[in-house]
Amino acid sequence: MSNINELIKARAEVKDAIAVLNAELKIVNKSKDELDYQLLTKLDEQGLSRTANDKASVSINQDLVPEVTDWDALYEHISETKDYSLLQRRVSSTAYKELLKLEQAIPGVQPREIRRINFRAL
Repeated sequence: MSNINELIKARAEVKDAIAVLNAELKIVNKSKDELDYQLLTKLDEQGLSRTANDKASVSINQDLVPEVTDWDALYEHISETKDYSLLQRRVSSTAYKELLKLEQAIPGVQPREIRRINFRAL
C-alpha cells in the first residue's frame, strides 16, 4: 500500500500527463476544425451535401439552435406561457449556495454534498 507522499507524487504525474494530452488534443481539435471548415467550403463550392472516398464519408448536417438576444423578453414569455420546456433542467450551484447563506429555503431542492480531492501542483 502506498503512503500519502507516494500517492501525491503519483497524482502529480497523472495531472502532468493529462495536461500534455489536453495540449495535444487542443492542437488536434484545431486541425479538425480547420479541415471541417475547408470541407464545408469545398462541398458548398461544388454543390454537394455529401461525398465519400475509400477512407470515410462526409455530409453536411444543419441544425437550428437557439441564440437568446433578449433574456428579459424570453423570461417574460416563459412566465406568461408557463412553457418551461424552453429551459434546461439545471439549478445554478452558485445562486443556490448564495440563497442558502441567506437562509432562504428553495422548495423542491435539497443540498447534496460532493467530496473531491483538490489538487494543486507546487
